[in-house]
Amino acid sequence: MAESFDVLTPLVTPFDATGDLDVAGLESLVDHVTAAGVDGVVPCGTTGEFETLSPEEYRTVVRTATETAPDDCRVMVGTAATDVSTVHDRMAFAAEQGADSALVVPPYYGGQASAAGNEAFFDAVLADAPLPVYLYNIPGAVGQTLSVETVAALAESDAVAGFKDSSGDLPYVTSVLDRTPEDFTVYQGHDGLFVPSLVLGGDGGVSALSHLLFDDLERAGTALESGDVPGARAVQRDVLSPLSEACAEYGFAPTVKALLADRGVIDHATVRPPRDSLSPDTVASVTGMLE
Repeated sequence: MAESFDVLTPLVTPFDATGDLDVAGLESLVDHVTAAGVDGVVPCGTTGEFETLSPEEYRTVVRTATETAPDDCRVMVGTAATDVSTVHDRMAFAAEQGADSALVVPPYYGGQASAAGNEAFFDAVLADAPLPVYLYNIPGAVGQTLSVETVAALAESDAVAGFKDSSGDLPYVTSVLDRTPEDFTVYQGHDGLFVPSLVLGGDGGVSALSHLLFDDLERAGTALESGDVPGARAVQRDVLSPLSEACAEYGFAPTVKALLADRGVIDHATVRPPRDSLSPDTVASVTGMLE
């Protein structure tokens, strides 16, 4: 079991009613989650709908997040792209803005690459990387799995700080923990496995639910630290897992935005295609889970 844990927020990207980027809304959102106590924020990730942003919007989101986050809050910027050159450009821009690290997925077009192919891609990404890199396994979005062997090999690089997994595959995470050094950070990206991952030795979570449930995540992690496994299990089963299942069914960005809008944290729950906003009945159902 990890001796301490982190909670980072993979920021949604607020849009106005017409779908335009809401910069003031993003500033308010960063203020909201950092005031709650999160250890870091992650702009331009999957929950942030990064693939729908224009290059100008991408830069605006990164700049706004880094400028708004307080000094004691880390900023890990999503720098995903299908080509190494764009990943490098995004990492360089993030570094210029004062980000602390970059989150990088394997190429998300072309299906499952060989282990050697993915390792070659990341070796090229890591060459002269201006920021520490976190590897990211999210096969449901990328269309391929980053093999345990590849993660273990890349973990030997000084340029790689850690790893985030959103596969929902707990045995896979166990294998990564077994095959990587003790000081290699492993974050859980699936809120339904937050507590189990901590029990196995994970280092915390990049948690979409931390937009609104940071106190519950903190409560679960603190319970484990004090040896209160039943208390941590109760938070996982009663609070985190039901909402995580709703996010998985309806989409993390649409669901989290609906919850944030209902609580008045953002003005609109607008998402961009191909994502779809929740129906009024579904909004009522998921917001009821917070009561």
